[in-house]
Amino acid sequence: MGSNTVIITGADGNLGTVAVKRFIDMGANIVAAYGGTKPVDINGAVHAIENCDLTRPEHAQAIIGTTMAKFSAPDILINIAGGFMWKEIKDTTLEDFEAQFNLNFKTMYNMTMAALPEIEKSMSGRVINVGAMGAMRAHTGMSAYAVSKAAVMRFTEALAEETGDNMTVNAILPSIIDTPQNREDMPDADPSKWVTTDEIVDLMVFLASNEGSGINGSLIPAAGRL
Repeated sequence: MGSNTVIITGADGNLGTVAVKRFIDMGANIVAAYGGTKPVDINGAVHAIENCDLTRPEHAQAIIGTTMAKFSAPDILINIAGGFMWKEIKDTTLEDFEAQFNLNFKTMYNMTMAALPEIEKSMSGRVINVGAMGAMRAHTGMSAYAVSKAAVMRFTEALAEETGDNMTVNAILPSIIDTPQNREDMPDADPSKWVTTDEIVDLMVFLASNEGSGINGSLIPAAGRL
């Protein structure tokens, strides 16, 4: 990974925390975008940006400005920021759909559009998004979430078609992720069948590497053992 500059959104979530640590270990320059405040024990190798509201384009633009001032133009963007909702359609309002769209698509869109002019200049540009297996076929309670993540996935495919040969755009599609919150919410489930945060970050690392340069416009399932 060397001196590549990596922007990671959603850095305060379970998946984002693991991604930040892994890319630190690989020697990358890290700009970590936090929705709230940064952890008190954050590694000094990370440049943290707090209170990021990526539904606002100006926040995304500010991250790019900070990245270029601190390190250099970004080479890799990993869009993790997002959120989940479970509601049956009879209880789901249009405002619920809009909220999920904002959390999952708009955050990714604003950050990608802000970063794209710079990433396209990199000789190894990467955009890595997080879709969802639940958006391949929506199940009970998943309508608003699935619609928003489906938008992420279609955007990923289209952007991959429109970018140059020096960069790739892909999305990873987790199923249920093994997190403390999911274990609490589903106490009767078997978490050994779920995909782990480490397994998902393994895929991110591969897609960001030279070895992953031949993969573009792909929606890669990370279904664990479900």
